[in-house]
Amino acid sequence: MSRKVYACLLGDWKCLEDDPNSKVFDNSPDVWWREQGQDLFKYDYVNVFYNGKGYRIHPSLLQIVTES
Repeated sequence: MSRKVYACLLGDWKCLEDDPNSKVFDNSPDVWWREQGQDLFKYDYVNVFYNGKGYRIHPSLLQIVTES
């Protein structure tokens, strides 16, 4: 089963796995989701690093897509 983390960055939905250097806080998107995803809405914001830029977004701007 494959899991992908998407984020709405400046109005555009981006698959964070498309950038091998992307991070959510200090982890890869998949690791962050496995370790912290259950606590997603405890945060007022989520720090995302994607394509050389840092973003601070609301947790509702993240989506997880699972494919079998």
